[in-house]
Amino acid sequence: MGDNATLVAFVKSVNDAFTYQDGPALSKLFVFNDHTLSVFQNRIHISDDLDSYVSYISSPIQLQITLTYLNYVRDRQSVTCEETHKQLCRLAELFTSLLTNAQGPWLIPTIRSMAVGLCLSAQRVAKQTDDASAFTQSATRLLQLLIVILSDSTTPIASSKRVGALVVAGLLLRISLRTSAAPGAYAGKALEAKSLVSLPGFPQRDRITYSYWLGRYYLVCYYIDAARKQLEYAFSKCPSWHYHNKRAILRHLVAANMLRGQLPSNELLEKYDMEPVYYDLAACFKQGNLHLFQQNLVDNMEFFRSQGNFLLLLERTKLLIYRNALRKVALLNTNAELHSGIAYITENGPGVLVSSPPGG
Repeated sequence: MGDNATLVAFVKSVNDAFTYQDGPALSKLFVFNDHTLSVFQNRIHISDDLDSYVSYISSPIQLQITLTYLNYVRDRQSVTCEETHKQLCRLAELFTSLLTNAQGPWLIPTIRSMAVGLCLSAQRVAKQTDDASAFTQSATRLLQLLIVILSDSTTPIASSKRVGALVVAGLLLRISLRTSAAPGAYAGKALEAKSLVSLPGFPQRDRITYSYWLGRYYLVCYYIDAARKQLEYAFSKCPSWHYHNKRAILRHLVAANMLRGQLPSNELLEKYDMEPVYYDLAACFKQGNLHLFQQNLVDNMEFFRSQGNFLLLLERTKLLIYRNALRKVALLNTNAELHSGIAYITENGPGVLVSSPPGG
């Protein structure tokens, strides 16, 4: 075995956590956010010869998980983001296999952070390479993971693997919107989790996150009323101190409500410091100015495309805006008729007969 004391201690702690099924301890050892990974990488000084460090882990799959994770940590700064993502996908596959034969929810805390890391890794690959295949890879792994989680249906949620269903289903909905396949190709299984939302045993943050992504999925599929319901739930239940989360939810809730002719107040937009374009869109919508409404959308195309709402607002608001324009014209015509005059000739010269409103 090598002489890296920190690495030896890490592997021993991992082995103990696996042996005693200590979920909280395991989730602190297997970390996936960039900052913590960088700190861990600097402290542990992982060498090329990793096999000698993990050789005493008796379970083959636990050994493979530990070895794959250490390779992932070691290589993340020296190989391409695509290779790093493949390592993470392999790790997800191994954890799925381990979860299949595990009893209870003790692996869920680690799987939660790993699933989030898988989504962020796919986003990083897509941003750096303009290749969306990483989203498909991640969606496939999350789908396999969710199938295993939902299969544990014989015990109460709090003591079963299903306690992780909403977070994994929400992430699957999130990432399915970025795959090249139709959203429903991966989201179908995630929709099965809808029936679990009202059941006790789930953390509130998981209910909110799942409702948010379900609302966004419905919005993309043009299920506007269903989208509003989910987004309104997520917005109302999200704690006020999560300001940026409420702001993110509100962007999509405003779009969904606009498709039903409901506009946000300026006070609401100001409270969450919404982008100026939302004020402009609301004003144009109310005035019935389709040209200026669409021009504002085009001018902010990249922003609304990143939100997934550009085509939705461009194509689905036309009739509503035309309706507002016609109402405005009708109101102007009514006012004009009420104050119009009819010219006539008298013996004393031209005159005007002013019409009065009914009852006037």
